[in-house]
Amino acid sequence: MIELKHVSFSYENGTPSLKDIDLLISSGEVICFTGASGCGKTTLLRLFNGLIPYFFNGKLTGEIIINGTSTQTQSIYDLSQQTGSVFQNPRAQFFCLNSTSEMAFEAENYGYHPQYITEQILKGTTDLNLSHLLDRDIFKLSGGEKQLLACATIEVCQHDIIILDEPSSNLDHETIKKLKQLILRWKQAGKTVIIAEHRLYYLYDIVDRLVVMEQGAVAHSYTSAELKQLTQTQLAGLGLRATRLDLLPGKSHQRHIDSENRLQLNEFNFKYKKQDKTTLQLGDLSLARGAVTAIVGHNGAGKSTFARCLCGLERHFKGTVVEAQLTLKRKARLKNVFMVFQDVHRQLFAEDLEEELRLSDETLTAEEIQHNLETFNIAHQSDTHPLALSGGQQQRLAVASAVVSNRKILIFDEPSSGLDGANMRQMAALLNRLADKGYTIILITHDYELLMACTDEVIEIEHGQLVAQFVLNPENEMRLAPLFIN
Repeated sequence: MIELKHVSFSYENGTPSLKDIDLLISSGEVICFTGASGCGKTTLLRLFNGLIPYFFNGKLTGEIIINGTSTQTQSIYDLSQQTGSVFQNPRAQFFCLNSTSEMAFEAENYGYHPQYITEQILKGTTDLNLSHLLDRDIFKLSGGEKQLLACATIEVCQHDIIILDEPSSNLDHETIKKLKQLILRWKQAGKTVIIAEHRLYYLYDIVDRLVVMEQGAVAHSYTSAELKQLTQTQLAGLGLRATRLDLLPGKSHQRHIDSENRLQLNEFNFKYKKQDKTTLQLGDLSLARGAVTAIVGHNGAGKSTFARCLCGLERHFKGTVVEAQLTLKRKARLKNVFMVFQDVHRQLFAEDLEEELRLSDETLTAEEIQHNLETFNIAHQSDTHPLALSGGQQQRLAVASAVVSNRKILIFDEPSSGLDGANMRQMAALLNRLADKGYTIILITHDYELLMACTDEVIEIEHGQLVAQFVLNPENEMRLAPLFIN
């Protein structure tokens, strides 16, 4: 059992992140914390695994009791043996280059016998149907495989409390189904599972309780039965995501697309140097200008590689990109295309938010910067270091940088990862406005809610091959169902 008594916490910068929280989590309970980006979900999870106060400094008041003992009297070593964690960015918790070594790493630090560790790795990967992750180069795993690898390490040490921070943020539908099966398995085994999450559709029928947080405090709490009674309108009013993708309304708008005004991609094929296998083999295709084109497909299909080739990041790409009968060479694409990466923290370089936006356009006035920060709901964090923002806030900052860059071709790789329902809908509205202004928008996403709110055309890629390209209209909506809905 976990109990929080009047717990408050402020990071060293003095910003209150948690405010007077009283909470009781029963043993074996599956509980999900949700709410707007930056509301304190990740901070709350750090209390349970000891990262606060043993790693993140700040002012902590109140008492955290796990299984009858205050965490303030336990060492981080003792706490870590009780709790297994999967971070929002699992790469941040890996210490090894080989996947099997990574699964063994934590248990080795606890001094478990090598034979026991080997047996647990084999048993865990077999039980979880993850044997394909054994003895792999971690750097060659897809985002979904890294997430599942982090989950597999928890099985080796048999933690009683499992903590998952935004576990589905970059996963495709098939991998999310595997994640759901893992959570169900842990629930049936009597584990306590604590989740911070925005996507609710895969959890609504397995969580025992949903807790909505606002500005560092508990605002609402729903039992499983109460959650199932909430309508989509009520969820939207709370700023939350949908719990049933199959009940989402169909596409509400149909933007006019000029069939002659398109970006031509010729011989769009690519393979990495020193590899025999071709990574992308898409041939000839085109992208609508003044529209949103969604690139869909499973993890590892080649979507991000497609984007890197298009914006000029891959030196060995040999295809051509033609705009208004003018071939855009690699250097021209680097100047004319802006890409927001899936791992946005890798493209944040400045000391504060104002400076970050000036990297995209040094001529911005103070008023223009303030307007953009307010548009993306991050003005209140203007003096914060970008890497100290929550995942969703970092995402919005990177998108703001793309918008102020004044480039007419914008690529967004999973722009809604880490975004709550309200900010996801604002993101869709922004993409619609940009398309209406004539921007060419390429949207790489696994987010069905975002896709249905703004997409005009769809390109499906699997195993580096072009599967289909079609206009997203009511007649074609069902073509997306196998990729997103059970």
